[in-house]
Amino acid sequence: MRGTKSRIVGLSIAGALALSLVPLPAMPADATSGGAVTTSPAPTATPTATAEPAATATPTPTPTPTPTATAGDLPKPLPTSSPLPGDEDHEHLETDGPTMPLTRELPTRTVDPGVPTVPTTRLSSSYGPQPVFHFPWAPGKRWGASGPHADSDGIHEGAIDFAPLGSSTTVVRAVAAGQVYRVSCAGGWFLGIDHGGGWMSEYYHLRSANSALVGKWVEAGAALGLAGQTLPCGGTPGSSPHVHLSILNEVVDVPSGKRQYIPVSGIQFDRYELYDSSGAYNGVWRDMSGARVLTSERVTCCLTASTRIGPSSPKAVLPDANGNGIDDRAEVNPWDTDLNSDGRADIVAFDTTGVMVSRSTGSVFTTATRALSSFGTETGWSTSTSLRTVMDVTGDGAPDIVGFGGSGVFVARGNGSGGFGSPSRWTTAFSAGSGWSLSGHVRTLADVNGDGLRDIIGFGKYGVSVSLNTGGAFGAPRRWSNAMGGEAAGSWDTTRHQRFVRDVNGDGRADLIGFGASGVQVALSTGDGFAAPRSWSAAFGLDRGWRVDVTPRQLTDMNADGRPDVVGFGRDGVYVALNTGSSFATARRWTTSFGLSSGSRGWQTTRDPRVLADVNGDGRPDIVGLRTGGAWVARNTGSAFTSAARWTTDYGSTEWTLGVMPRGVADVNGDDRADIVGFARHGVHVALSTGSRFGAASHWNAQYGWGKSTGHWLVRTKPRGINAG
Repeated sequence: MRGTKSRIVGLSIAGALALSLVPLPAMPADATSGGAVTTSPAPTATPTATAEPAATATPTPTPTPTPTATAGDLPKPLPTSSPLPGDEDHEHLETDGPTMPLTRELPTRTVDPGVPTVPTTRLSSSYGPQPVFHFPWAPGKRWGASGPHADSDGIHEGAIDFAPLGSSTTVVRAVAAGQVYRVSCAGGWFLGIDHGGGWMSEYYHLRSANSALVGKWVEAGAALGLAGQTLPCGGTPGSSPHVHLSILNEVVDVPSGKRQYIPVSGIQFDRYELYDSSGAYNGVWRDMSGARVLTSERVTCCLTASTRIGPSSPKAVLPDANGNGIDDRAEVNPWDTDLNSDGRADIVAFDTTGVMVSRSTGSVFTTATRALSSFGTETGWSTSTSLRTVMDVTGDGAPDIVGFGGSGVFVARGNGSGGFGSPSRWTTAFSAGSGWSLSGHVRTLADVNGDGLRDIIGFGKYGVSVSLNTGGAFGAPRRWSNAMGGEAAGSWDTTRHQRFVRDVNGDGRADLIGFGASGVQVALSTGDGFAAPRSWSAAFGLDRGWRVDVTPRQLTDMNADGRPDVVGFGRDGVYVALNTGSSFATARRWTTSFGLSSGSRGWQTTRDPRVLADVNGDGRPDIVGLRTGGAWVARNTGSAFTSAARWTTDYGSTEWTLGVMPRGVADVNGDDRADIVGFARHGVHVALSTGSRFGAASHWNAQYGWGKSTGHWLVRTKPRGINAG
């Protein structure tokens, strides 16, 4: 059990309810072990044993597989209420919940592993963002549900009853991730979960409640016990087994001795929201389009649980190997969406009219505001013909918007606070009108002459052209290399050859790096041209089986020496070739996980995004893989990756649809640890990194979703992204 326990009687709090959102940190998980290093860089090598834990190895039960999302998943609206089958006399009173005085045994919260900093007795002064709540039973199963009601120790209707009725399962599961605690009374105890940000859920009437979970972190869907009629702390049992679920927040201002219920009317569970109607236990359940699907009078049958929050089939409409919703062709060098340079990544989105932004406060994303009425589809910008990126090209440190359009390259200067000036055309070159296309040419921005300003680099038919940045315009393009281009310059192709522009030798000038047939070619910048390409590695080439769409390769500094290294996601694991400053060293396999053939299903670019990001704040990028079952992390030691461990059961590829629901990995609260940001159907979900796991997913913004009620944001028409640069 992590941390010491302290006892709080009554859990009362003075003062008015604050409206700002400040999440509390979650408890760390156990460390993982290291992975082996081998020396074969070929992706076709025979796979070795994968380090990925099997689903059955996790300490929490694996949920029932999610059903395909179809119209049939949603219960049809019921013309009349359906009371508990076979139990017309089923009756609940306002004493359904506990009636005895309660003592909550909340474990000490921590910020960093093993360092208690926020004792339980110090209550939060404001709400954290609401956790993403699931139903407390297995996906695919149908249970009955009541409407909101209050208990004898509450002044708000913060409780709901859920009953398995005729379901084949009676297991009660955690509605969100968090740390389990015990609520005790003179007659016994029951379980609660601290989700962070002041949010708690409590589960009454359980039989066979798992006391071994007390003090431990559990994921959403973890089995807590069985639906029952037990009365350890008083109340009434009802007429059939059920769970009495209470939602609380420690900031709610209630009289002494009362529990701090949050009114559950309007709170989302899975794909539904509950709304109060007249009388206790009566309510209306609506789907996210607002349609009535169940009218509850007492416990009424039935709602279907599902972890799926997106369409069932991936929509691979754009190249997007890391699944963040940003076209890889617009991310040869990454976006930087920290618009006000506060160390927290913000949201930048392109809609029909122009540019929308939401800044991170560290605990939520602000309401979307119109930052610019340009670069939208109504003025001719589209994901199929236009390249839009976010990075500083003026040299003032504030990210700007740069768009490669039909008649040239346009720049809108960032003002450093989330706004942008009117766009101006900085050059007529590199445009669709002059023959450049997304499918045929690579275009990006990097400082190739060492003056601190990003220049345009375009890989065209005859080689590589450069337009130098003057600070207010891009100069006339000039060919800097006759290599790494189209059919007249080596026959490099965007579908077969990855090309990057990074400073590989530390002289302050960005160089060309190309993954060709025979390995990695590098052309160093001289400040006014690129030298002839030279082989820096015989690995990672087409001749050894590496493919853009199957075995992606990236450039990033893996050992914190300031030089970008090669990272390749091969067939049997992840290979790294460290940069010596004059070549890439022998490629070594740093982990057997995350490869095309790793594990029982393998990792596929069209289904399972893999991202390199520093999630524990040590300055070295780790692997974050999003696949069925959640997010898996392998930490970077500087010479290998640790064994892959599941850091959260949220954000998995079964629940989140690639091409529809982007997931980015970026630091959004400024603690130097990358977090997961997911664009769901009805808003933005965030799971903060503690350094050893991701905390409970929570709602940070009710916009930017693919549902019509939140803007109908689709990757193929209205891209939105988040990145720390």
